[in-house]
This record gives sequence, C-alpha cells and structure tokens, in this order.
Amino acid sequence: GADGTAVLDLPRITSQVSQIRALVGMPVAVAGSVRTIVTAAAVARIADAVVVGSRIVEEVEQSTPETVLERLKALVVELRRSIDAVV
Repeated sequence: GADGTAVLDLPRITSQVSQIRALVGMPVAVAGSVRTIVTAAAVARIADAVVVGSRIVEEVEQSTPETVLERLKALVVELRRSIDAVV
C-alpha cells in the first residue's frame, strides 16, 4: 500500500492520514498501489486526493499509439465515477 506493496492496508492508511492531517492541517493525498477502481474509491473515502500515476503508466504501456487516448479516457472516466460515488 503506502509502502509500495501490492495490497493496501486501509486501516493503517486511515490512521496515517488522520495523524498527518492533525500535524499539518492540510489536505492529504494517498499514492502507491492504487491501481483499481475499487481501491481508488476506498482511498477516496479516507484521503483528500488519490494518486493513480502508476496505473495510468500501466495503461499507456498496455496500449498502442492508436488506442492510448481512448483507453486513458475510459480509465479516467471509470476512476472519476467510482470516486464521485463515495465522496
């Protein structure tokens, strides 16, 4: 999760985000291992921002020049819908 592992430890992330918010008094973003629609939505419940950079890179790598824009658009639309549904 937050340490680069493949599975997010949501209770741990929840605790860490709360602690960081209390210390800095600013919005907190979570990045690392956020690669699925479900995970992005779960993190959106906890944090102020969800970073999905690695997932976008993966999508680009799996695309052809002809399909990359369409695939990225579909991914971003799915991510946005899932996040909007929980916040």
